[in-house]
Amino acid sequence: MSGIYLDNNATTEILPEVRQAMLPFLESAFGNPNSIYELGVQARAAIERSRHQVAQALGVGASEITFTGSGTEADNQALLGVAFANLTGRKKIVISALEHSAVKETAKWLGKFGFSTVEVPFVAEQGRVSLAPFSQAIDEETLLVSVMAAHNETGILFPLPEIAQHCKKVGALLHSDAIQAFGKIAFSPEQIGLDMVSISAHKCHGPKGVGALWVRRGLKLEALVHGGPQENQRRAGTENVAGIVGFGAAAALANPEKYKTVSDLRDRFEAELLARFGKRVMINFQDFARLPQTSSVQFVGMDGNILLIKLDRAGVFASSGSACHSRSLSVSKSLLAMGLTEKEARGSVRFSLSPANSTGDIDQTLQILVRLLT
Repeated sequence: MSGIYLDNNATTEILPEVRQAMLPFLESAFGNPNSIYELGVQARAAIERSRHQVAQALGVGASEITFTGSGTEADNQALLGVAFANLTGRKKIVISALEHSAVKETAKWLGKFGFSTVEVPFVAEQGRVSLAPFSQAIDEETLLVSVMAAHNETGILFPLPEIAQHCKKVGALLHSDAIQAFGKIAFSPEQIGLDMVSISAHKCHGPKGVGALWVRRGLKLEALVHGGPQENQRRAGTENVAGIVGFGAAAALANPEKYKTVSDLRDRFEAELLARFGKRVMINFQDFARLPQTSSVQFVGMDGNILLIKLDRAGVFASSGSACHSRSLSVSKSLLAMGLTEKEARGSVRFSLSPANSTGDIDQTLQILVRLLT
């Protein structure tokens, strides 16, 4: 790839080791994993090996991992699976106002079946997400709470352990979309107190078209796709063997330690921006605990979409927010929900790094920005 890729929160490049692991299952080892002959047995063994790799990366049991077709499907499986298996009579779902549309739209759709959704507003408190609005919203009527581990546009981390404690008090289940956080920070679903976690391969240098849902042992979920016994009867259909193998390989290589260097690089980038542009630049939520690779930069008085086009022409790839909405040049609803004005949100650009980025990438990006903005 020519150019400087700084949009790793949208998707990541497949690692060579991941591609190599997938190749046999795209070529010679093409058997159906549900067949009993050798080719099928090879494919089944590869899926189960990958399940163990993903489980080990999360620190959970392999039998608790369900492979899906995407992170979006994993989010859908979590919300719909719990709602349709609901035996408690509870009909309230609580989500944060910053959730990905895979959670928001699914919760909204459940309204057709008598469920109500409460969106908890973003409230900042001493450089962190305030727990108070969650405590007020989550009560004995709540069936499920869904809160992302980290915001995909700004990288800010949510207080999941504290939210989990409150859920436990009132008997509510807690799901987290950890798609951006997986592999970048230490993340233990069981230590946090979660019941379900969604992750995705293409956010951690694996292939697109495969995700996973961790479900706490003993938790009953209704299947979304019916027909066969695959994935513990949670997802019927012949498995995407090559994709699952790629996810397993990527998960085995995922290591938050690698992101300490990425964090240093991100911090250097932000410091240089402030030094070179002064008050013409602001780092959104710089004082919050954030993912190590994410920087939301506000270019004061500018249209971020126009700047992105200029950066693209100069060979730097960044974004204005969530990848699922980036083709529309509208202002980020998440940033507006976080208290930015429309002008501030419109002037914000997200730069997201990976271990593949170098000091040279950052220096060159800074030089290009200087050229574009002066």
